Amino acid sequence: MRFSIVVCTYGRARSLEHLLGSLSAQTYRNFEVLVVDGNQDSSTVQTIVAASDGALDVRHIPSPKGLTRQRNVGIEQSRGDVLCFLDDDVTMETDFLSRVKGMLETSGMHDVGGLTGYDVLNYPSPVTLRWKLRWFLGAIPSLNPGDADHLGRAVPVSFMTPYSGCRSVKWLSGFCMIYRRTAIGALRFDEKLPTYGGEDRDFSAVIGGQWRLLLCGDLHLQHHCTKEGRDSEVDRVFETGFGTGRRFAKYARTPWDYVIVARSFLGDLVVDILAFLAHPSRYSFLTTFARVSGFFHGLTSLETAHS
Repeated sequence: MRFSIVVCTYGRARSLEHLLGSLSAQTYRNFEVLVVDGNQDSSTVQTIVAASDGALDVRHIPSPKGLTRQRNVGIEQSRGDVLCFLDDDVTMETDFLSRVKGMLETSGMHDVGGLTGYDVLNYPSPVTLRWKLRWFLGAIPSLNPGDADHLGRAVPVSFMTPYSGCRSVKWLSGFCMIYRRTAIGALRFDEKLPTYGGEDRDFSAVIGGQWRLLLCGDLHLQHHCTKEGRDSEVDRVFETGFGTGRRFAKYARTPWDYVIVARSFLGDLVVDILAFLAHPSRYSFLTTFARVSGFFHGLTSLETAHS
């Protein structure tokens, strides 16, 4: 079983260096690393990749900036039986790939199309009042960790408390997504979705419609959530709203779907307004309008693309 590790990088040279060091220490060695570089000046990344050459089968691949675009470049350039998408600020234990191989080869796992590991730095995250209100108002389908519906409304996998073994989920978080190539087939990431637009749930939910997806509690890794290279908070909220609107535009078909869309939009709007009233600030004011603006831009993005 050969792995293709696809690492899309932008603005995080130091984090990338740590990830490549973590991959160099893996006990399982049948893998390639594709560093898909969205930086305009790629000299620093090229230097880091060159320093890892010899310890790793690694390639530096320049690409236009954009997470979905870079991931698609990685798919096209990869040669492995299993594609592992890792954020550039992730590290893992030395037996990480060995454990993944063992899981995918285990009897009864032939219908598993994708899996991910347990982030020991950030899991479990609390089910806050905001999330409870979002569920009560219909903005999300449930409070079950890893749940998702056909419209792309999803519940964080990070709500999962520590456990042993694997549990089925309906989507995989983007910092670590591992797929069989046969499960991906001709599927590609939606390049209209921005970095924080939920491309991970959009992609993995399609695969999850045909294959099982698993979150493995014994497969440990660390997502360091490095701040460098990230968009501003307001921009991220806009992108989140855009992704929500675009997924609704792509997948809503029945009259009831449109009722869910309206309820979800109004639910998130009410939660944002309550957050502003509870703690008035310029940030909470701007994020409320950013989410609304992003939602309607996303909702009309298919129409714009076809015009």
